Amino acid sequence: MENWYNFRGDLGSAPETEGVFLLADDRHNIVYVGRATNLGKELSEQPDPGNQCLRSKNIKYFAFEETPNSEAKEAQLISEHDPECNRT
Repeated sequence: MENWYNFRGDLGSAPETEGVFLLADDRHNIVYVGRATNLGKELSEQPDPGNQCLRSKNIKYFAFEETPNSEAKEAQLISEHDPECNRT
């Protein structure tokens, strides 16, 4: 995942396929890693109102990767980045 997109303006860039996504603040610090069966739909519903940590962050960017093995990829990315909002 090398391409960062502006969170609100570029949501249409996310495909309606299975994959993983990253949410980042204005300094590109990754604050959350998630997975979805439909990336476009899931990203349009972020930040998750049930996640207090995400609501407190100023989400400015997202990145995504289409992958049919999203559960394993999500676990790998969480381990690699240890994002704050995945710790709750």
